[in-house]
Amino acid sequence: MMVLACDTSTNVMHLALARFEEGSLVWFESLSMTANNRHSELLMDKVLTLCSDASIDLKEIDLLVTTGGPGSFTGLRISMATLKGISLSAAIPLVSVPTLDTWYTAIDFTSKPVLVAIDAKKARFYAALYRQGTRLAGPSDLTIEEITSLATAYPDLLLTGIDGALLNERAHLSLPLVQVEGSALALSLARLGLNQYLSQGADAPDSGPLYIRKSDAELALLATKNIEEH
Repeated sequence: MMVLACDTSTNVMHLALARFEEGSLVWFESLSMTANNRHSELLMDKVLTLCSDASIDLKEIDLLVTTGGPGSFTGLRISMATLKGISLSAAIPLVSVPTLDTWYTAIDFTSKPVLVAIDAKKARFYAALYRQGTRLAGPSDLTIEEITSLATAYPDLLLTGIDGALLNERAHLSLPLVQVEGSALALSLARLGLNQYLSQGADAPDSGPLYIRKSDAELALLATKNIEEH
């Protein structure tokens, strides 16, 4: 099965084109680049370049996989909207995978508890806690104080995620940090997506990203309504 995986949930874009046979990876090409706020203008071009370099037509892809959140509000929408467009036009099934699961699966060889962290701005982090293949908590939108409490409860805790180093700095922690290479993260997403598709099928057509916090626009709208009501 040929799988195209895409993650734009942070400022780094991760793409992978991977072929699996009987559940085993037999070939892949990957791409990772810092895109910042240029995901929307770069993503489709990079997808087509990845396919062209591998001499693969979009119609030869069997499964599309994207991260479903948490992460950047705009980034999540870009990846999901782009792959949904491909899914509809080429009749390819699409699945979305929890973003933090992708990071954990890339290092799930460890038996120690692992905290995955992504900067959620406003002195908060999107985080989830895992151990031996199981998500113990999250994904959640946590304060630094809440994360410090978690670190105290798990003395052998490992830290990963694109913003693990930032969390250590902000929370004045010294948790062992496990870095994940871009290709490992993209392949982790592809594997998770394939397993999810084989066990649960494709996402519903009206599915969308997982938002565990209201956007700034939603908060502004709520504030305006509250002012009008009072």
